[in-house]
Amino acid sequence: MTGLPAERIGALAFENQIVLNELTTRTASLEEAFMELTAGSVEYLAGHHR
Repeated sequence: MTGLPAERIGALAFENQIVLNELTTRTASLEEAFMELTAGSVEYLAGHHR
């Protein structure tokens, strides 16, 4: 789940009687962040001629 802090997710789970065995905050690595930011841009396509 993204977009909410772990504390809020835990509270929502508790309010809805959902048992969570583990709740961990995960942050993207620099490489993951770069790949996400540049996912839509393509500089070179093999076999593509203009």
